[in-house]
Amino acid sequence: MSDQAREKVLFIVNPKSGKMIMKKKLFEVVKLFSDSGFEPTVLMTQKRGDASIIAKEHGPRFDRIVSCGGDGTLNEVVTGLMELPKEARPPLGFIPAGTTNDLASTLGIPTKTIEAAKTVIENKPIPNDVGFFNNTRYFNYIASCGAFAATSYSTPQGLKNTIGHSAYILEGIKDVTKIRSMNMKLEMPDKTIEGKFIFVAITNALSMGGVYKLKPETVNLQDGEFEVLLVRKPSNPAQTVSMLHQLTRHKYDKDHVHFYHTPSIKITADKPIKWTVDGEFGGELDSVTVKNMHGAISIFKPVPKIAMAEKEKSLMIEK
Repeated sequence: MSDQAREKVLFIVNPKSGKMIMKKKLFEVVKLFSDSGFEPTVLMTQKRGDASIIAKEHGPRFDRIVSCGGDGTLNEVVTGLMELPKEARPPLGFIPAGTTNDLASTLGIPTKTIEAAKTVIENKPIPNDVGFFNNTRYFNYIASCGAFAATSYSTPQGLKNTIGHSAYILEGIKDVTKIRSMNMKLEMPDKTIEGKFIFVAITNALSMGGVYKLKPETVNLQDGEFEVLLVRKPSNPAQTVSMLHQLTRHKYDKDHVHFYHTPSIKITADKPIKWTVDGEFGGELDSVTVKNMHGAISIFKPVPKIAMAEKEKSLMIEK
């Protein structure tokens, strides 16, 4: 392939993510893309917000962008791309190098660096929904408040680097002792719910830091809807234990844990509440609106095995 025909790929790399995996694997990844016929360019982030600026300023000049870092880095890249007209947004690849990588898990992107890189090379991009939080910031997989919501941003980076996924569980357990109920009104296009809740998650992923998980069949990243998880305040210790059990094993009852699908939601509380957006502090607010930006970003992800099998079967029939 001549240089003129090469697709231009921009790698936005956070060298400090997770255990600095990308810093160790970067040359191997760049060589893989170059050997596969791409023209790679690498730009490193130095501080928070850099990835957004790089994506917005340089994105239109490239055929693909690859975010190399954790969920926070990916959030910044998507935020930068969302500042561009939709037709100017290049498709996005993700090489996860963070501690939990919730969205990568949902997308089926391998955790091994080289395998994740091959996903960007070998697959076509698929439209993916993006959340718009309070008309001020974008998110890829979750906006949440209440118990466990602060776990992602309150867990020390050093602890995350040292013991990884378990760090979130430890912080989540500490959060149980601080459970406070939130008096809220939640308005969705087809229903309104009021009551006292201890946890609210508006999500487009299968998990959040390992604190809770959703069933794979309940989440569709391309349907224009969020999954909303509401947890009412338990009235005694036994109900608290039951609630935690339900969250970790995604078995929900109708009394304490509620699950809905919606394209948008407005939440009003009787006092300001701390929000978490893609693992970062999202502000202390008493009123929040969240909208689903349907198919706003195209992301490279592996073709599901079932879909691949159906495709191969179709080709066999044609022959």
